[in-house]
Amino acid sequence: MTGLTTCIIAIGSEITRGIIQDTNSHWLARRLTSIGVDVRRIIIVPDDMSEITWALRACIEACNIVITTGGLGFTSDDITIPVIAESLGLKRVYSPVVYEMVKNRLVGRIPEHLEVVYPPEGAEPLPNTVGVSPGFHLVYNGRHLFILPGVPAEMENIFEGEVMPRLARLTGTSVTTLKVITKHEVEAEVDKLLEPLRVKYKWAYIKTHARKPVEITIQVYGANREDIDEKVNTLLRELSKILEIEVAS
Repeated sequence: MTGLTTCIIAIGSEITRGIIQDTNSHWLARRLTSIGVDVRRIIIVPDDMSEITWALRACIEACNIVITTGGLGFTSDDITIPVIAESLGLKRVYSPVVYEMVKNRLVGRIPEHLEVVYPPEGAEPLPNTVGVSPGFHLVYNGRHLFILPGVPAEMENIFEGEVMPRLARLTGTSVTTLKVITKHEVEAEVDKLLEPLRVKYKWAYIKTHARKPVEITIQVYGANREDIDEKVNTLLRELSKILEIEVAS
C-alpha cells in the first residue's frame, strides 16, 4: 500500500431506507485498492445535517482522503454542499465557473435549488460530462476531500476523469490512457466480452463507448513506465483474442 488511507461516505436517505443499494462504495473501494489506497471506512448516512457532519468529521480525523457521493442535485434534500461547508467552518462562495457548467448541461429553466454554485471556499470544480452537477476537490488541513454526485454513471465519470489522475500523483502511480477501436457495432456485446478482463485485471479501467464501430477507453495504472508497458501489452494480447481491435494513435 502507499500509506494513503481513504474513507468513503455515501449520502442519501434512499439508501438508508433500503429503497436503492449503495453500489458506489463498492465500485470506489475496488478502484482505490487497485492503485494502492487503503480503504479504512465505508459509511452510509441519510440526508441529515447532523449525520453528515458526524461522518465527515470522523473521517477527516481517520483518513487523509475522504470521498463523498450523493446530495449534489437540485432538490431541497440535496444538502451535501452547505453541510460540508458548515462542518468545516468554511465560507461558501458563488462560483461563476460552476454556474456555467450547470447552465450548459441543462435544457430549460435553471432549478430553484442551486447549492452547487456556492461551493466551500477553495473547492475546485470537477467537470461532469455525463450529467449536470460537477464534483469538487477540496484540500482541508492536508486532507483531500472529493465531493461527487450520487448517480453512478456521473460519479464514475468524474472519478475516472478527474479524481484518479490526482490520486495517481499522490500515490506516485503512473497512468496511461489508450483508445481502442473495435470492428464491432453493438456496445452491449462488446461490454459483455470485456467483463472477465475487468475482473482479472484490477489495475485497468475499461470503458466502452456506444459509437459505430464501438470504441473502448482503457486506463492502465502501474508503478512506473516499464510496469505500465508490460501491463498494456498483456491487456492488448488478451483483447485481441476476443475482439478485432485497432489501437488509435
